[in-house]
Amino acid sequence: MKTIIKNEHAQAGVGTLIIFIAMVLVAAVAAAVLIQTSGVMQSKSTTTTKEAAEAITENLVIESVTGNAKTTAAELSSVNITIKLGPGSGDINLSKVVLIIKAQQVTPTITVLRDVDSSLANSQILKAGALARIDAGVSSITGLTSKQPITISLTPEKGTTTNMPITLPTISTNATGIALYP
Repeated sequence: MKTIIKNEHAQAGVGTLIIFIAMVLVAAVAAAVLIQTSGVMQSKSTTTTKEAAEAITENLVIESVTGNAKTTAAELSSVNITIKLGPGSGDINLSKVVLIIKAQQVTPTITVLRDVDSSLANSQILKAGALARIDAGVSSITGLTSKQPITISLTPEKGTTTNMPITLPTISTNATGIALYP
């Protein structure tokens, strides 16, 4: 017969159990961190997608550009730009549009030509179907004389810049409604 040998290996089972529980806890903490990180990343990607879509879809279309000459010289004194929203564009706050003529920022005033729901007249929000005219005095900009090339740029708060290169036609003193575009 065999003799009973004292077995001291049973305590290895308790150690293994402790290690197993520790591994489960570490895995749970790691899973919680991964879930939180994925939630934050999803939120950031949603915001980025929304901002990118707004940047792509918000654009202005220039319908026409006219000018008025100075009474004392054959130079432009003001420019009138008729605008509307581009296809699929979201609403644009015209008070935040930057107007640059011949590399100089100009302060415009907005004239309502067609308003669909009084939002343009009340808060300068250009919506689909509305038509506005941006009027800007340009008498302080030199070189706005006959046959000179200029660039007009409209940049909304979000969205793409609309650039309009124009070669000025012959300008007569005190002329009004000079067609610059189309």
